[in-house]
Amino acid sequence: MPPASTAFVLDQATLWIGDGQSVDGHVIVRDGILESVAPGRYTGDLPRIALGGAAVSPGLVDIMLCGGFNLSLLHDDPVAIARHYLSLGVTTCQITTGTLTDDHMVQFCEKAAVAMAYEGLDASWITGVYFEGPFYDPACIGGNNAELVWPATPANVQRFLDVCGTVTSMVSVSAGIEGDTYAIRTLHDAGKIVTMSHSAAAGQRVLDCIVAGASQVGHIWNNGVPLYAEPGVHRPHMDYIAMTDDRIRFVHLITDGTHVHPVIVNMTLRARGIEAICLVTDAQNRGGAPDGPFTFDSGLKAIKKNGVGRLLNGQLAGSARLLPDDFRNFVTMTGLPPHHAIRAATLNPATAIGVEDRVGILAPGKRADLVMWDEKLRIRRIWRGGQEVQEISDFGEVEVLNQ
Repeated sequence: MPPASTAFVLDQATLWIGDGQSVDGHVIVRDGILESVAPGRYTGDLPRIALGGAAVSPGLVDIMLCGGFNLSLLHDDPVAIARHYLSLGVTTCQITTGTLTDDHMVQFCEKAAVAMAYEGLDASWITGVYFEGPFYDPACIGGNNAELVWPATPANVQRFLDVCGTVTSMVSVSAGIEGDTYAIRTLHDAGKIVTMSHSAAAGQRVLDCIVAGASQVGHIWNNGVPLYAEPGVHRPHMDYIAMTDDRIRFVHLITDGTHVHPVIVNMTLRARGIEAICLVTDAQNRGGAPDGPFTFDSGLKAIKKNGVGRLLNGQLAGSARLLPDDFRNFVTMTGLPPHHAIRAATLNPATAIGVEDRVGILAPGKRADLVMWDEKLRIRRIWRGGQEVQEISDFGEVEVLNQ
């Protein structure tokens, strides 16, 4: 016999729908799926959880998780990281890697395949892998290992698809490298979402890459260096083009307070609107852990301090803050109402990786991945597939640093 149906109601809630709407109402959850999202009080007979007006949103979605909780995606179990992340209200994530050795790339893909197949409700759903490389511009390598970059030759693009294609959902190509448009076109035709990052290419080259199939820009305002036609005269590069070209559907924005200045965060919001912004963490192994040293999966040594990672020479190399903190920062930086800002951490990233049919918005038929917020924008309750998560560990970075 099939299992008995389970249903309950979250009532007296302020529903942050995920698309900018806020509704005082209730949701009915049945067998892990949202059956109804409606205004007003519930008047039926199902078991009811009264939330006293607290805000409920879709579960958070992080599409750039590189590690966390003192764990490595390469050397540890990605599901273990996803379990920790679920306790912060991040119910969906796309795991991310940069440069790796050939052997480590194979190992990473094998681990990712197992993690993606995991169906337990005790961890964030791992949707796929974002390969932020190996097709980098070595001059804009960031915290990656330039010795492990692959030239974007036809043979290497095919090798990447052969080794990584099964688990890859998103892949980045640095605009401006030799073979960039070929690589982008081939990866796009293979069904991969192609972003551009780690690039200082001039405007026309970026436009050529957009025509070839690049549709998103990774960690905007942290790519390359400003270009000048002559002293005092700016020349458009990738991040500027992303502000004005709607063929770039989404821009990924790190709001840890260090990577992008609040003035530029607001400029991005005004230029593209909330509909095009995805908050991403770029969180490294020390995310969700106190300050201290760590090693990138590429082998480079780094240290976490004040919420970011830096190489030993002081160069900025990824973040170490996690999505609830980045969301709170985004609200503070922009002054947006939380029910409006939440789109950048729910519906937009879900759409950016093509899973908006399942998560990212409060609507009938979507999975009941839900979080409840208090008045200080701290997550106080979490449901994953309709099952309430017992361990809640939402924290502020300052609290972590003081541990």
